[in-house]
Amino acid sequence: QGPRGGSPARGTALQSLWTMLARQATARACGLSRVRVCITRQCLLSSPRCCGFSAESSSNSGSRVDHRVSGEKLPHLDGDASAISQALARDLARWKSTTEEEQAVLRDLAVKAAEEREQLRKQVSELHEVVTDLAKVLRDEGMGSREVKHWPGAVGNGAQSREACRPAMEVGMKQPVHVSELGHQSLAELAMHGNHSAHRERLIREIMSVDGLSWDEAHTKLGEMDRYNERYYWLESLPYRFGITTAVVFGIAGVVLVFCRPLAYLYAVHVVGEDLPPGVKDINDLSINQVGTWTWSWMEPMIGTTSFVLLCCQFTRAQAVKMNMKPFAEHILVYRANRLGKAFPQYDRSMVRAWAKHMPKVGLNFWPVYERDVGIKGPTSGL
Repeated sequence: QGPRGGSPARGTALQSLWTMLARQATARACGLSRVRVCITRQCLLSSPRCCGFSAESSSNSGSRVDHRVSGEKLPHLDGDASAISQALARDLARWKSTTEEEQAVLRDLAVKAAEEREQLRKQVSELHEVVTDLAKVLRDEGMGSREVKHWPGAVGNGAQSREACRPAMEVGMKQPVHVSELGHQSLAELAMHGNHSAHRERLIREIMSVDGLSWDEAHTKLGEMDRYNERYYWLESLPYRFGITTAVVFGIAGVVLVFCRPLAYLYAVHVVGEDLPPGVKDINDLSINQVGTWTWSWMEPMIGTTSFVLLCCQFTRAQAVKMNMKPFAEHILVYRANRLGKAFPQYDRSMVRAWAKHMPKVGLNFWPVYERDVGIKGPTSGL
């Protein structure tokens, strides 16, 4: 009994109720397990007697309960019981809405987790297919991993004791037929060994990457680069053409001047100043061998000296190459490569220079076969 005649049971009941509700809120905030409070809203709103107080006692109540739970001060208990009930009802409604929001968040998380699980399942399935295909390719191409079969009666495990593996038709159908079907690693290895087709394919792929073109469209740009690279071709190949022509002419002339009777006689009389051998009145009386013996007396110094000069030039070039000096042909190719690299700086310089250090093939008519004229297939690659 309080000083105003209030009921102690009513204050104790409300204090216990607030304490339980505060503990539940504190447990939720700390992430602990939920504390379920078995309190019905109907008991609080419609039957105040269950809390241990009546309307009569509330009017005469003068006592106050001041209890702190979780840092909050409990409301005064000397007011109207309906106000207290409404406050409790608002708190319960707020906690109920919070619980509904948490359930909505959990439902959203469950939906997202299900979607992620489905996506992960698809990725695992795709990865399994890729690994299966890769294992099959490795089995087909891994000729060394085949099952070893020994010849009947073979002794030891040497190569002659095993049967040779023959590829199946499926394996034969998968072999590359053009340099474009090779991978980057294979092309790089061939390029390091100086294969021009590999240089060409690497440059085409570089054009595709820089300009965003397809493999077929990149050949148009390659043709433009080939026209720029070969615009001084005739001047650059002039020493070689002159050397070939001179060698052929002097080779034929040397044979003719030594063994041909009319030309040998004219050259001997008007150039050398020699007469016919003693006892010979006409050049036709001499055989071809006798003519060669007669003309060799003045042809030998010229032919021998020329041969010795060429031999010395060849020896000099061989020693220069051993010293890692660039011969004339290498200087010409380096000049071509540097000029093309400066004209097309948007592409990788090493790829451009490696492709440009190549002279086009020449037919028997001495006319070059430019790469822009051989089509998409390109020059012969050896495949």
